Amino acid sequence: MPGVPRADPPDMWRTRLVRADTDAGWTGRQWMSGVLEPGWAGDPGADQAVASWNLDPAATAVVELRARTADGRWHPWQTLAHWGSEGERSSLARPEAGLTHAAPTVDTDVLTAGSAGRVDAVQLRVTLGEAADSQALRLAAVSFSSPGAASGPAALGPGAATGAVGVAAAVQPLSQRAYPARGDLGGGGPAWCSPTSLTMVAAAWGAEIPSAADEDVPPGADPRVPWMARAVYDTAYGGTGNWSFNAAVAGALGFDALVTRLSSLHAARTLTDAGIPLVASVSFAAGELPGADYDTPGHLLVIRGFDPDGDVLVADPSNPGGVSGLRSYPRRAFDDAWSHSRRTAYLIVPRGHALPPSPAGEW
Repeated sequence: MPGVPRADPPDMWRTRLVRADTDAGWTGRQWMSGVLEPGWAGDPGADQAVASWNLDPAATAVVELRARTADGRWHPWQTLAHWGSEGERSSLARPEAGLTHAAPTVDTDVLTAGSAGRVDAVQLRVTLGEAADSQALRLAAVSFSSPGAASGPAALGPGAATGAVGVAAAVQPLSQRAYPARGDLGGGGPAWCSPTSLTMVAAAWGAEIPSAADEDVPPGADPRVPWMARAVYDTAYGGTGNWSFNAAVAGALGFDALVTRLSSLHAARTLTDAGIPLVASVSFAAGELPGADYDTPGHLLVIRGFDPDGDVLVADPSNPGGVSGLRSYPRRAFDDAWSHSRRTAYLIVPRGHALPPSPAGEW
């Protein structure tokens, strides 16, 4: 979620994405993953985890997660999503009954170990609605993270490409400022950074995104953004920035889509050099990100590539319109802003699209 607490985090995070086998583990309409572990040698586990799931468009489901702490104890299942049709999707409105004070807890889209210390494993559970079968679950994964040794921004060196390439170069800027504030859907345009960024990336890949009703689309604005905002809206959270929900909507549009956390700008460049744009979660105070005409406690934008100096080429939805959304932000300042979310990113590619190798298992 974009409104993550601002702090002075370390530049370095240990991160690992673990994909679940969605073919095994079915009992009727209910699927349960195997035990998913970060698998860091000599490490007690993660202090945070973020789950992703992709379902077919018409599928409804209840998505749950449970965590095992380093003492070997499995804690109760917690709800990640009541996944219905557009406008009928909600995360956990309040803590689950039965959780102890020391239990890991889900806050919207992030499982945090808290006073439990570390989480060394999780399981996911998906219970499908009556109209769906097991083929409707296309992807399930968990991104684990904890403070640890990883490459910071200084590790970014010359890449195989300069500038934006492939689909990343095809990203066309859209402006969330084209849409007025409103009393529903998280507040309207001023808060629609995530659905606007998601629209930019999905459109660059050629997705067929529905259009919103005419009354939701101001003159000259892109009609797909209000539809996307309604699709990702979390009624319990009251906003459009639930990271897992955004990945799930991309999955329903035909993508392999997940939330992951990257160890460095170098990892991001590996993906953009392969032509893959990323949606990144940043936060910064006034003046901390040169070139940005705003400040934010949480914001999503698209990473398109890197210039010859290693600065970050973005499509920023917080722009006045047109090509003003295509910007370059200084690498150090951008990485500081991104680190507040542990370099959270939406990784979205067509189903079955090959990804470049990730030696650290970040995707």
